[in-house]
Amino acid sequence: MTTHEPRRQVLETPGPVKLHVENGRGRISVRAAEQETTDITLTGARADEVRVTQDGRRVDVRAPKPRGGIFGGGDELHIEVVVPIDSDLDARSGSAVVTAGGRLMTARVKSGSGAVTLDQATTVVVDTGSGDVTVAEVDGDIRVRTGSGAVDLGRIVRAATVSTGSGDVCLGQALGTVVVKTGSGDLEVGESRADVTSKTGSGDVVVRTARRGRIQVKGASTRVHVGVPAGTPVWTDVTTVTGRVSSTLPPVGQPEPGTDHVELRATTVSGDISLVPA
Repeated sequence: MTTHEPRRQVLETPGPVKLHVENGRGRISVRAAEQETTDITLTGARADEVRVTQDGRRVDVRAPKPRGGIFGGGDELHIEVVVPIDSDLDARSGSAVVTAGGRLMTARVKSGSGAVTLDQATTVVVDTGSGDVTVAEVDGDIRVRTGSGAVDLGRIVRAATVSTGSGDVCLGQALGTVVVKTGSGDLEVGESRADVTSKTGSGDVVVRTARRGRIQVKGASTRVHVGVPAGTPVWTDVTTVTGRVSSTLPPVGQPEPGTDHVELRATTVSGDISLVPA
């Protein structure tokens, strides 16, 4: 068995950098830390062929194209980069897994089939073919587009926009607006504090706790389940052809001007629509 010594390189970068990484197959690991250098570790049979360049704040790490194409046979590369905190990341992957820890400013990732896992950033844009997407916390906006990957988001402070063909979407806490479009994937929101809009073919929509805002759902065989805290007024405009509409919320009357309330607009063909106490 042949082993390959890692190739290491340290760049002087006293402030946040703009990191661009490309790797067809293997892994891209990025970590933001309190430091004034950018540390690069390359592991794999073709580590010496990786091109590393620096131009001011911009750092480029580009792996050679995998032998036999991105999705064919060839050598895997592990690219590990430690950057100053609040750096920007632009990562491109074929089937390589992309992970990022620590606090980034902007994270942009494009992947074919590799999974994407991010810790914390101010702005996030992810585009994958079939890779799953997991993001723990976003201080600003996030936009995710995937063909069949599942999307798992933690705490989103501003707007979240997600489009997926068949993957499920899970969002823990949404402080800003949420717009989700799925073909057959389900949407689950743990807590919403602003508008939620969902358009789906057959996926279910569940909002565990809707504290305020408008929830709009349009689907075919979509089950809609919304939980509302006690005492929160709710206004509804719901329509279903063969599904059932039910509510176990106690009546609380009209909302006072300026107070929190929830508005539910839902249209389904055969899915049930239910409102329950959160």
